[in-house]
Amino acid sequence: MSVAASIPLLKNRIYRYLRETGSPHKALREFLNVELKDFDRIAIVGGLVRDLARRGKVGFRSDIDIVIDGEVEKVTELARRLGATPNRFGGFGWKSDRWKIDFWALGTTWASTNGHVLVAELSDIPKTTFFDCDAVCYDYRAKTVHASPDYLPRLRARTIDINLLPNPSVEGNLLRAARRILLWGFRPGETLRTFIDDHLDEASFRSIAGIEAGLFHSPVTQAFDGAAELKTALLADQLTSLLNTAANEQLILPGMRDVRT
Repeated sequence: MSVAASIPLLKNRIYRYLRETGSPHKALREFLNVELKDFDRIAIVGGLVRDLARRGKVGFRSDIDIVIDGEVEKVTELARRLGATPNRFGGFGWKSDRWKIDFWALGTTWASTNGHVLVAELSDIPKTTFFDCDAVCYDYRAKTVHASPDYLPRLRARTIDINLLPNPSVEGNLLRAARRILLWGFRPGETLRTFIDDHLDEASFRSIAGIEAGLFHSPVTQAFDGAAELKTALLADQLTSLLNTAANEQLILPGMRDVRT
């Protein structure tokens, strides 16, 4: 399946996915409709929305990330009731036999608490992501997609760039950039090219290569002898066909096991 042709069609993809009859989908609906019933506004963010936009349901192999527009105390009480574990950035992680779900109160998202973006409502979430391909969310109750007007055209153009430069993990985002460029066949925009050029050196290469080898059964950095060779491949005008661009994995940030977006 190709990139969704429009935001309404993306909304339909998400709606259909959430209504499927398989037991994982039923379990997800139960979490959204029962565990989160006391919250009027919740948004699905991260890999589910992005990957359904990019490739349809065949492209989604990830955990679920949810932002709750509710009082921090109520979200904390929800986490306590579920036995959820705090993550490093103000949210909580909860795992069932079907899903691993991370959730946050809207006001505790990293970009908000660190003063980089004013986050007052769910429609502000796309402003908070490091990568532009992640700058999308689905308002579950309103059945609305929030994204910039050029979100889908950029996916169709197979480009990836930085949406919000401040970030809590330079190496984590270097690794995500490398895997998305090499596995998805995307090309970096100018801001991401500068980020890669500034931060990818031998020390960071060794670090992300070691971390990737421990996290993924198909590491991509091992195909390169060092930072210079990897940087050349990432910044080339045309992607050298070294890797399987059909592969698709949601990426775990180094040092941020509980943050998936």
